[in-house]
Amino acid sequence: MQDHTCIYCNQEKNTDEFSLEHIFPDSLGGAFANNIFKTRLVCQRCNSLSGLYVDSSFVKNFFSTTLPAFSDYLGYYDFEKKPIIPFSYMGFVEYIKHPNYKYCEKWLWCGGSMIYHFHNNSTESFQTIAGGDPRKRKGKNAGEVYLVGLTDNPFWIELLLNSFIKQFKKSKKISVNYILPNQSSESLSNEQQNIKKELFTIHQSKDIQKHTMPINIDFNVRFQAKLSLGLGYSLFGKQFSTSNEANFYRDIFWNKDHKKLIELQPKMMSFFSKGKNDLEKFMKFLNFKGCHGLFFIPVSNTLVFYGNLYGENQYPILTVITNELDKYEHELIKKYPYGWGYILVPQRELFIGEIEIPNILAFNTGDKSFLPELIELESLYQDQSELPPFNLEKKD
Repeated sequence: MQDHTCIYCNQEKNTDEFSLEHIFPDSLGGAFANNIFKTRLVCQRCNSLSGLYVDSSFVKNFFSTTLPAFSDYLGYYDFEKKPIIPFSYMGFVEYIKHPNYKYCEKWLWCGGSMIYHFHNNSTESFQTIAGGDPRKRKGKNAGEVYLVGLTDNPFWIELLLNSFIKQFKKSKKISVNYILPNQSSESLSNEQQNIKKELFTIHQSKDIQKHTMPINIDFNVRFQAKLSLGLGYSLFGKQFSTSNEANFYRDIFWNKDHKKLIELQPKMMSFFSKGKNDLEKFMKFLNFKGCHGLFFIPVSNTLVFYGNLYGENQYPILTVITNELDKYEHELIKKYPYGWGYILVPQRELFIGEIEIPNILAFNTGDKSFLPELIELESLYQDQSELPPFNLEKKD
């Protein structure tokens, strides 16, 4: 049986030990991206460990989960298809306790509806990951979730209940103020009835609610190293994966030492960077509201990957793929010497590109004639003012 070398661990393994890896995470829409953002040269072990410790630290934290329900992202859903709209993670709460579960996480939905998720999965290694340890989200370990709905519009109630059931499908689901299918008061224990009543009272009081939010400030670094390593291989192949730069990214990818990661991060730029030097003047124009922008930008002898999540430019991913661009060749670099990019719209299962960077800059500064495909995409967008109201009855 033929052997291959895994680009993450750099070890030779049998073909049957490899699996599909989404370099740009599936949970952010990576399944709809092209093959630059996917690879089958990652072994199953690395794929599993990456998902558990690297991807989850990035995609399951406050900064990455907070935008979908409260941004222009909402405007690209096809509401005729009854979409699943994700909840945004808001951290832990202490003002309500469950006798069987140590932790209570709060999640927020568009329009203000919220979820309280009780579980025991946020041990020290997983306190900064929404939902805790991903391996313990089945059966009793999945905990209990309580929905407090703040919309009286049947349009939104249907979407809210569908999203609630889908996102927390393994947990025991209890609605505080709506009727769920197959749920009656007789199906709830005394403990569950008491928590339901307590949550109802809390939200009737409209008191200020406090949350705690554990954060690892290096949560992005290992993920960015994975991006640099994976995208570098996708573009430049074995020449890159055997390079000193690739080994540097592997060191970061497998490194759990917080202090060491902080030292290495400046060499890779940052998730929180607002742009600098030659990139600063471009970045504010490399956005498309409600969509992910994924861009490859040559700057002197450096190739940078810039990811603009949800078109908000609040938490841009800015990471170096190589500082030795003159060593490599790729047809896209020859074709687009000023860089190229893609627009990813998970809500519509759309992936548009390649698009030359100068054409995107022109589009976002008024000349849209070069990119009719983006004009067509814009026509799908619904401003939030055009959507049905969350509340039909005026409230005091």
